Amino acid sequence: MEVSFYFFSIIIISAALRWLPHFIAPHGVGVDHWFWKAYIEEHREKRQFPPSLPQFLLDSHQWYPPVFPMLMERIPKSLFDKNSHFMAIAIDLLRLALLMVAAYLLGGQVNSLIGAGMVYALTPVLISYNVQLNPRGLGALFLDIIVLLLVWLLWHEGMFWGWILVGLVSGLLLLTHKMSTQLFWFLSIVSGLWLQDWRLLMLVPVSIVSALILSKGFYLNVLKAHWDIVSFWNRNWPWLTVHPVRESPVYATPENKTTTKFFKPGLAGLVHRLQYLVGLNPWGWVVFIASLWMYGGDPMHTNLTNEDGWMVQWLGLILLFTLMTTFIPFMRCLGQGYLYNYNAAFPAGLLVAMIWGGLKHDIVVEYLLYGTVLFCILGIGFYLWKLKGSKTLKVDSDMNDALSYLKSLPNGAVMCFPLHWSDVAAYKTQKPVLWGAHGYGFKLVEAVWPRILKPISEIVKQHQIRYLLTYEGYLPENFLKELQIGSLVSFENYRLYILD
Repeated sequence: MEVSFYFFSIIIISAALRWLPHFIAPHGVGVDHWFWKAYIEEHREKRQFPPSLPQFLLDSHQWYPPVFPMLMERIPKSLFDKNSHFMAIAIDLLRLALLMVAAYLLGGQVNSLIGAGMVYALTPVLISYNVQLNPRGLGALFLDIIVLLLVWLLWHEGMFWGWILVGLVSGLLLLTHKMSTQLFWFLSIVSGLWLQDWRLLMLVPVSIVSALILSKGFYLNVLKAHWDIVSFWNRNWPWLTVHPVRESPVYATPENKTTTKFFKPGLAGLVHRLQYLVGLNPWGWVVFIASLWMYGGDPMHTNLTNEDGWMVQWLGLILLFTLMTTFIPFMRCLGQGYLYNYNAAFPAGLLVAMIWGGLKHDIVVEYLLYGTVLFCILGIGFYLWKLKGSKTLKVDSDMNDALSYLKSLPNGAVMCFPLHWSDVAAYKTQKPVLWGAHGYGFKLVEAVWPRILKPISEIVKQHQIRYLLTYEGYLPENFLKELQIGSLVSFENYRLYILD
């Protein structure tokens, strides 16, 4: 009874925290949500796989890993239409439930369940990222299941069927999320070399074969698209998060340069990156340090087990991969490194369950953990405050009015600045947009993102752009002067330019 009470109480607390962004932004929040909604609805209606989404002018093929949208498509239409923005939260809560069950089984005490659950509930990245439809949560869930199975299998010989299950789930992982795939392969290779276990090394080719069988060969297209995005960011990582116009070689001037890029040089850039690395998931770093502190003592005294050591290795390798993809230039093409903090929440929670919940800690560890609770609460509060005032992280009522008006206008292609508005514009206006960067065809988008590399007049003529949606002050004057503007409609700070 006591276990059930704490289990469901933590689930409810977590759900409430993850609902708060939607309370602040009732018209919609999250960059990826609208693309996935369009993908799922198109596939449900046309029964064509992969679906064709011609509204994205700069996409070639929708060669995304298919498991997540196929799963969402099986949800009843009426339920999905009304609650699509809660689906990522539901997957996240399922992952939380798995964590608490595993924590209780491994730790054997209700303290273990509470400790793991509260770590996960208060991880900032799990609140800020799960505001939208996205496959990251499902990919992370599959990876968690794989590692938990390995924890069991490596200390229980002869369970051949367990390795078959690992192979099956690893195939599902590859068919769900590309960054999770990269992390899984990294964990398998490094752990295999570290433990000198050929079975872990074999997980890479086995997962590929499994994905090919499960997808009837479609995974070859996913691999091609995976290489496409990695190659794109290998060329363009220095301009991650830059302003596409103000940092453009065509339009940049000393007066309109910005400092928004993620990989800024010098001490300021280092501090900026560390803020993301630590702020999105303080638990990962603090729990790893606390675990090393505990291992520095007498192992016989602290009763640390092989399972404890595996959890420390699991968390440590995720943090290592996070650092490598952030600070090693040639690895920056593997995604925004700080987002691997998403995967670190699960092993961090398990370590808290096994060390703190298992009463193996000392007063230093206790102070570290309590301090992290406060830090996470402040981080969540900062995110919600930032979301409330943002024009780029959400759709507010004025932007919703602008999109409704744009929908009523004659058909024509739309370009948006910021560019990530393009997905919501395509969905809500049913008009083609100057955007892509989804499944396959990243070379097509390179002329406009992450920096504009051609004069905007050429781009407008090539794609027959008729509308420009932006907000006041975002675009410099030298850019706007090049456009042939017929009329301008304003919605508070939002600007809709109708081009001649």
